[in-house]
Amino acid sequence: MIHFVFYIPHDHPDIAAGVSRAFDCYMKAVGEEPGTINACAFGSSPLGPLSDERRKRLRELLLPDRPFRYAEDCADPYRLREMEKNGNETWLHLGNGHDRLSGFKLTYSARIPSRDRTPSDHDVSYLSGTLPTEHLEKHGPSMVRELLLELASGLHFTSGQAGLSFDSLVGDVFFTPRIRTELLRYPGISLNHGSAPDWMGTRVDGVHWLNFLGPPVLQKLGGVSALRSRLRSPETTVQPLDGARAVITMGDWPEAGDLTHGNSLSAYRELGRVLDPWFDKPFNDPRFRIEGFTQEEAMSWARRFLD
Repeated sequence: MIHFVFYIPHDHPDIAAGVSRAFDCYMKAVGEEPGTINACAFGSSPLGPLSDERRKRLRELLLPDRPFRYAEDCADPYRLREMEKNGNETWLHLGNGHDRLSGFKLTYSARIPSRDRTPSDHDVSYLSGTLPTEHLEKHGPSMVRELLLELASGLHFTSGQAGLSFDSLVGDVFFTPRIRTELLRYPGISLNHGSAPDWMGTRVDGVHWLNFLGPPVLQKLGGVSALRSRLRSPETTVQPLDGARAVITMGDWPEAGDLTHGNSLSAYRELGRVLDPWFDKPFNDPRFRIEGFTQEEAMSWARRFLD
């Protein structure tokens, strides 16, 4: 399936309008139907039918208004404990209550707002979701790309990505051993366990079909023109989105590659070498693990576009 995520180092009141617009764009594109989106969840509540009451609650939670601006000002001890337990200020999820494998879902997690913010394990808000490959094949990559650009247009992201992914519902203990051979064979397919790392900060989450870059990485790379000059592959395009952000597209279609046939996705590797200094922790952490992989295999997979 196509998995996408945008990392946004801002509190909910500052990004609510863009997130709300992204929800509208996604729902307009996929529709509220038995086979697409028909359920939602808030916080720690279970997934339930997308009733009028739940739609109203969803809209309320997407508004910027909150009874407190920072967690330090929250007068409700239950609400404060809930935030600390969940690791976010707001969590919203759209999905399919009848078919968890439908491939349609959208999740928003707002970081806990703090007046005296310091680096922590909960440093960014994020918007993530999936589209089944059948949706890509039916509507074509151009339409899917335009949808993702529309989702991104109102988000103050530092980075983001979209591309082919194995999607796990039960976690890597049960999941990854089953697809171990395929994951090692097809470098263009990433591994997603259903939640985005909210500790991403301003790092970059690998190389994918669509690669969204914002501050500070894009500026440190010299901006769009300098970045474009370093990417020579004819399949790669660099498109500015606004004065501070851009998207790098690796070809018309997302590619899986195939190492058994020598297709290691050279354009992806070229971008990997450019982005290497800003890659996320697993790419440089010798303790990185994937269940069912040896340590050497896990690190080799994480650095598959670098070595």
